[in-house]
Amino acid sequence: MAHSPELIKELEEKVDVVRHNILRIFEGSGQGHCGGTMSLTEIVTALYFHHLKLDPNNCDWPERDRVVLSKAHAAESIYAVLPEVGYVPEETLDQYYAYRSMFQGHADRWCTPGIDYSGGSLGQGLSFAAGMAMAEKIRIEMNPPKIEVSPMNLPRNIMKYNPTYRVFCIVGDGECHEGQIWEAAMFAGKYKLDNLINIVDYNKFCIDGPTETIMPLAPLDQKFRDFGWWVKEIDGHNLAEIVDTVDLANRIYGDGKPKCIIAHTVKGHGIPLWEKIHAHVARGDCMDVALKEAKEIYG
Repeated sequence: MAHSPELIKELEEKVDVVRHNILRIFEGSGQGHCGGTMSLTEIVTALYFHHLKLDPNNCDWPERDRVVLSKAHAAESIYAVLPEVGYVPEETLDQYYAYRSMFQGHADRWCTPGIDYSGGSLGQGLSFAAGMAMAEKIRIEMNPPKIEVSPMNLPRNIMKYNPTYRVFCIVGDGECHEGQIWEAAMFAGKYKLDNLINIVDYNKFCIDGPTETIMPLAPLDQKFRDFGWWVKEIDGHNLAEIVDTVDLANRIYGDGKPKCIIAHTVKGHGIPLWEKIHAHVARGDCMDVALKEAKEIYG
């Protein structure tokens, strides 16, 4: 079901806020994982300001939806939303990579409120997310909700219980070169983890170069389907497509299939220099020129 133009406009305004927060992080520190962070801006905005079930007063609320940022070097994309959600003070944006800061170079569960996964080595997040999804499925089976069975209800043994939380995992296309991604994909398919939604940031470039040159992934959609996943490809910078697709993935819970959304994105999206050179990390002149372009474009 398509969302209203009013919602999309509201989310577009949130994208501007998140983008400005990301650029503030970069400007204050003079460095950052710019490419994969900018390619995630719309996706992260849609998740945190529309889809996720969160409690702004309790970042560890047991019933919250989980977000596993497997490509944890793009943590700046998540950091940019945390002050808006209410998990950290706004001034934390100016403390990226500082000593004892809550915002370190990679997402860290133990020092940053609102982060569910500590990452560094690529390829591991989908396994972690599958474990979290499996844990919730087991919990439901062992402790089903109290529902009276009547002629109007389905028998308890064939009921589909809605999970207390869903697990959203964000992986990079470069990560999909890792064998552990496909072990996790097999595991999720075998155990029918339909409360797991994996989003692939398919920006076509990894740190070593074009992903299809380093190790071809195509057809990526069919690979996930072959492991028993529901798959849909979208434009990862089109907010309407993002919110419609994630809502669809939520609604079809109960089909026994983990969900994979392949989001086609542009590395360094929104900054001409970073788009042109497919920048992974920016420092020095690369950062200075890009921030000048950003101010001319976004003010």
